[in-house]
Amino acid sequence: MGTVISHQQLERIERLVQRPHIGNVLAGGRRLTGLSPLDGHDFSKGSFFPPTVISDVQLEDDLWREEVFGPVVVVRRFYVGVLCPVSIGRRA
Repeated sequence: MGTVISHQQLERIERLVQRPHIGNVLAGGRRLTGLSPLDGHDFSKGSFFPPTVISDVQLEDDLWREEVFGPVVVVRRFYVGVLCPVSIGRRA
């Protein structure tokens, strides 16, 4: 995976993801540092942010409402209600 578009965008992603009480960071969440174990590339020579998964984000939060423009996905559990068949298509 390549770098995000700029160092400013990397900082924006970090500010959004690392706020207190943001939800549960399930994967990623912090910029990559050090050397890549795959090829030895130095992550400080770019704006690298790992794929990040965050759950339980509030619906009012910017992470839920705004596009992050980075490798961040927000997941939320939802429930499907059941329609009551008694009132559908019946006339009194």
